[in-house]
Amino acid sequence: LTLAIMAAKGMVLYVLSLVFNLKGRDRWLFTLGLAQAGEFGFVLVSFSLQQSVLTPNLAQIILLVISLSMLLTPLFFIAYERLSARMGEPIDEQEPDEIDEQQPVIIAGIGRFGQVVNRLVQMAGFKTTVLDHDLATIQLMRKFGFKGFFGDPTRPELLHAAGLDNAKVLVVALDDKKAAVKLVRYARRERPDIHIVARAHDRVHTYELYRAGADDIVREMFDSSLRAGRYVLENMGLTDFEAAGMEQFFFKKDREALRALAELWDPNVPVAENPAYVERAKELNKELETELVTQLDDAAEAEPPPRAN
Repeated sequence: LTLAIMAAKGMVLYVLSLVFNLKGRDRWLFTLGLAQAGEFGFVLVSFSLQQSVLTPNLAQIILLVISLSMLLTPLFFIAYERLSARMGEPIDEQEPDEIDEQQPVIIAGIGRFGQVVNRLVQMAGFKTTVLDHDLATIQLMRKFGFKGFFGDPTRPELLHAAGLDNAKVLVVALDDKKAAVKLVRYARRERPDIHIVARAHDRVHTYELYRAGADDIVREMFDSSLRAGRYVLENMGLTDFEAAGMEQFFFKKDREALRALAELWDPNVPVAENPAYVERAKELNKELETELVTQLDDAAEAEPPPRAN
């Protein structure tokens, strides 16, 4: 009886979902979620008993049906999730925007990192084409007067529509590491001459992007960490000139070391178990320590004298 009632109600709900143009997953969630008998049924049965509309035996049967329908609903949801996963049910997605302009700079990914890059480039007078697969982010951009297009930047047709064939610079600022590497590799294959600036999440991701063909790789926390380190040096007695010199020197040397280690990095071997990598990393670290001391001495000698009042 419980299943019969839920089936009948489910059929009505399914027809309504068609009428109101619900699609795919939303249609089934609507049908399964409302097919159960509601809690208000308990109130109606209780009121009907008080008014002698229902006999006690019939009321007990109705209450049991209501309870069973509420108990079965979560089980139906679990069964639906498993069946849809096995059948590979496609998830309804918003159609990508039609890209109606092509600019010399393409920015793929407009999160916190991409937003700063986009604002700086636009304020310098250059036009950008922004792509991001997060519709909410694109809509928020538009509210603040920035133009962007919704769509997956790793899709070749969207990337070409955004102007990959003629762009001068591609900025890859995706949150997904694998997607970022995939995008860099594809862009480099299609356009060997394009300059690719990529955001890296960590050191290993840097190596992956380097292998994929990125020209400039910016580690997510590296620049901000360097700036924080400079503030520490300034408050430990170094002058602003000395601290800035140390910061710039460290940046240059670390970048050189990163490229040297990228040649030894093996994606199939953990970094700690790669003897050639570990040995070279130790050598580079010792060289950096020695050169930093020399740089500090040179900076102290070269520091400009204070201006006379």
